[in-house]
Amino acid sequence: MSALERPTEKGTPMSAPSDERTIAHPITLGSPEFMADQHFYYDWMRREAPVYCGRMTLLGDQDVYYVSRYRDCLAVVTDPRIQRVVPGAEPLPLPAALRMLTDHAMIYKDDPEHMRLRKLVSRPFTPKAIGRLADRVDTVTRELLDGMESGQRIDLQQDYALPVPTTVINEMVGVPETDRYRFRGFIEVMVDGIATYGLEMAALKMEGFIDYLRELIELRRADPGEDILTGLIHTCEDGDTLSEDEIIAMVFLLVAAGYETTYNLITNGVAALLTHPDQLSRLKEQPDLIDSAVEEILRYTGTAGSTEPTTYAAEDLTLHNVTIPRGALVLALLASANRDPDEFPDPDTFDIARTPNSHLAFSKGNHFCLGASLARMETKIAIANLIERFPNLRLAVDPEDLRLVPIPLFNRLEGLPVVLG
Repeated sequence: MSALERPTEKGTPMSAPSDERTIAHPITLGSPEFMADQHFYYDWMRREAPVYCGRMTLLGDQDVYYVSRYRDCLAVVTDPRIQRVVPGAEPLPLPAALRMLTDHAMIYKDDPEHMRLRKLVSRPFTPKAIGRLADRVDTVTRELLDGMESGQRIDLQQDYALPVPTTVINEMVGVPETDRYRFRGFIEVMVDGIATYGLEMAALKMEGFIDYLRELIELRRADPGEDILTGLIHTCEDGDTLSEDEIIAMVFLLVAAGYETTYNLITNGVAALLTHPDQLSRLKEQPDLIDSAVEEILRYTGTAGSTEPTTYAAEDLTLHNVTIPRGALVLALLASANRDPDEFPDPDTFDIARTPNSHLAFSKGNHFCLGASLARMETKIAIANLIERFPNLRLAVDPEDLRLVPIPLFNRLEGLPVVLG
């Protein structure tokens, strides 16, 4: 039986935090207080309020029900009563350009429409396709490292982690060489735009990206290539094809997930290793632990902290005596679930040989991340090649000086200054 049951009682359990610090309620994900020590808040919620009605920056005073324990998060992401589309639910306050993506992207759909889109777009993510990309990622990382030298100080995020998925995305989408600088500008607006320009201005800039993708679709219709965009244009399942808006939404999703998540995962993984020198030494001595290390990086860093912020209760539900009303936003806090001591012994310990490691970094169920194998592959190759080339790599600043960008549900460092060695 699912951990989510129909309502029997109302009310949100609350009590004072267990240490000397106090918590101002409602807890707001993305606030400076939360970002300064998110795992303090996650720990408190798991113990004291495993279903918590809080807030999120960018959403104002809209209620968001946060689920923080591992087993409950697993129940939420696999429960058919938690849906992307619920008639009458309060929609996210999105401008037209961003609304188009939620109207046509598969992550904002429920079955059977979600499954229809997933079948159509899944072919470029087969193991064979990922294997072909792995050779290219290996080449790109080695070329980047060839341009660096021992003793050099770099921002590993900007100079190494970022170019890897940028190159992969350009080639997967089939962006012509002459357009790649322009395309990167669109990506930067998409990833940083809301934080830099605000929602409305970012959406206006995104309209230029939509117009460019329409041009690119026409180019690939006339001149097909061996790229994902050509594949999306020509994919067919029992006579069903993707509309142009669905293709554009999929490219947006590919950029958002394949670019944003991957370069942050590489950056956060290197940061975790550099701040845990015993684990870095272990990986250098046992390079065959790289697959296990990537899984622990996924669990420990919480790069993507939650499911998509567009999941709603399709009916009144009760969990831990808290009623989640129909139409309310419900988020499974995956970063919290992955530090749940009931599931992971010593959850705050970074252990690259951890086994078992059934983390939820890519979620579970029907909406399991389609690009999980791609992100794993890029991270594995990027970190392995970096450590092989510069085994004495070290932080150029104190660990306490590393700062997170205040974006709710994402753990993105402002930068990662290192000295190569």
